[in-house]
Amino acid sequence: MGSRTSPYLQEKLALLGSLTVFNQVPELLEKLLGIQVNQSQTYRVCQTLSMALDTDQLSRPSPQLARQQAQPEALIYGMVDGSMLLTDQGWQETKLGRVFAAQSSLTDSKRPLIESSEYVAYRGHYSGFTPDFQRLLPPQSLAKKVFITDGAEWIGRWLSDTYPAATHILDYFHVVEKLAQAAKELPKSRAKAWLRTQQEHLLNDQSEEVETNVSSLAHLSVNERTKLGNYLSSNRHRMRYGSYRQAGLLIGSGPIEAAHRTVLQVRMKRSGQRWVNQGCDNMVRLRVAYKSDKFHLVSDLLKIH
Repeated sequence: MGSRTSPYLQEKLALLGSLTVFNQVPELLEKLLGIQVNQSQTYRVCQTLSMALDTDQLSRPSPQLARQQAQPEALIYGMVDGSMLLTDQGWQETKLGRVFAAQSSLTDSKRPLIESSEYVAYRGHYSGFTPDFQRLLPPQSLAKKVFITDGAEWIGRWLSDTYPAATHILDYFHVVEKLAQAAKELPKSRAKAWLRTQQEHLLNDQSEEVETNVSSLAHLSVNERTKLGNYLSSNRHRMRYGSYRQAGLLIGSGPIEAAHRTVLQVRMKRSGQRWVNQGCDNMVRLRVAYKSDKFHLVSDLLKIH
């Protein structure tokens, strides 16, 4: 890689640099291996190796995930959301995708258990993100696919067009949050009872009843009732939560919410951190490689042929 630092040490610098801030790496490395380095070495190695990573290769499913995707009886979840990171240009959104198999089948009444996950991420417009996600979870793959999203319009349009045969679910907890917001002006005891009733309707495939009850909230303006009503009616096909649960499916987007923290924020959103665009993109790639259990791609760059 054009460095006097040994391949072994470069690999360790990249690994530690992906786990903690650069100025902490020298002390850690000296304690772990008795080797002295400086912060600049760590930074340079991380930038160089990340930029050398093949993005296409990084976003391809592992052999294990590819085998699961090839099985018609397998159940594969896909989740997508945006995570805000602070850069020199202000807060910018990095799209994050998570793909994982579930241990339970569609006919299993138990809650699915998440197996190992693989990720893709991209800072910028979603058009730069979707090819990587579709490489990680090919639309033509045979497995049963389930997508759980928060209702963002671009995500809904893209997934409906690209994966029309998949099961598309609107995150249950986002819907409940919107209903809770609509009921907050009611007396406290009545608001709780009203919201509990709507949740029961949702969990019994009765979203139309929720629409009717929303239309009766006199304290909301006509515009507010119309907006919420349209949101509910346009998503009816993605709100059959009783049927989803009976089929053993997840109905919440918790796994992608957790991924924001574990993949990106734990390393890239610490107190006082701000990124230049290139540095942000480089660290995102290293974090994706690490959390997807694909850090061998970094190691492969350092092999002497």
